[in-house]
Amino acid sequence: MIFEETAMVGARILDDPALRYPVYDFRRPAQLGREHLRRLEAAFESFARQWSSQLTAKIRVHAHVVLEAVDVVTYEEYALTLPGTTAMVTASFADRDEPCIVQFDLGTALLWVVQMMGGKSTSPPEARTFTPIELALVGHVMDGTFEHLSASLGSLLPGEPAFSGVHYNPQFLQVVSSGAAVIVARYTMRLGDAETTATVMLPASAVVDRLAETGDVGPSAHTASVTLEQVRSAPLDVTLRLAPITIGAGEVLDLAPGDLLRFPHPETKPFELVAGGVPIARATAGSRGSRLACTIITIDEETHR
Repeated sequence: MIFEETAMVGARILDDPALRYPVYDFRRPAQLGREHLRRLEAAFESFARQWSSQLTAKIRVHAHVVLEAVDVVTYEEYALTLPGTTAMVTASFADRDEPCIVQFDLGTALLWVVQMMGGKSTSPPEARTFTPIELALVGHVMDGTFEHLSASLGSLLPGEPAFSGVHYNPQFLQVVSSGAAVIVARYTMRLGDAETTATVMLPASAVVDRLAETGDVGPSAHTASVTLEQVRSAPLDVTLRLAPITIGAGEVLDLAPGDLLRFPHPETKPFELVAGGVPIARATAGSRGSRLACTIITIDEETHR
């Protein structure tokens, strides 16, 4: 019955065009190519690693930040996904009006403060706005965070982001027009046993322009010489082996220390040199210093065509 039900659901999806083909929103066409998206994901993953190390060192609690997704949405759509009260730390660029935003849970930020002040807390405190001292401590942490963001994204940013302030209500913070496209990186953040989420928002206009200026990183960049170099540097296990012997399973089970197995390999015949399971040459065994070695006698031409 379960198999029949699954088959019926699959058939219904294939027969119904509305279910088989997802709806495409022509009001917001895709603005990032696949290679550009991969480049952004790599940069945001690098930032996650550096942010994890920074938080672990600053707040003295093991922190782990993992990138979940990179999306291009409107600023209004981004704001609607955030809690009604949260920490939105803005950073400005020297030559642009649009800032970038690093957003995280207020209770989590208050836990940072408790840890930095030498306290201990098993769970995040109740969310509230920062006091002046707490704001100064959080600002000090975020200065380093924006430095890591700049180092990770490099030339994709229009400059170095500088901490400018903290806001608590995403509905009231209108840093760009509601319909403007923004790039949002979504993270899962784990501090000790507590898990929460965080986001990084960048103005899409600035980043897309920088991606275009730095050139395409698509397949054209993978030349034959690059591919050959990658193949040459690929690791392979190399084995020196005798001619094999075939014995019964019962004999294998009866083997004991001191038993003698006679292999059908003449003493004067070279051994096979095997790489990745493929014979590539013939060689004789020897030694070099205190380690075993082999001397290549012949090369199997078929493996070098």
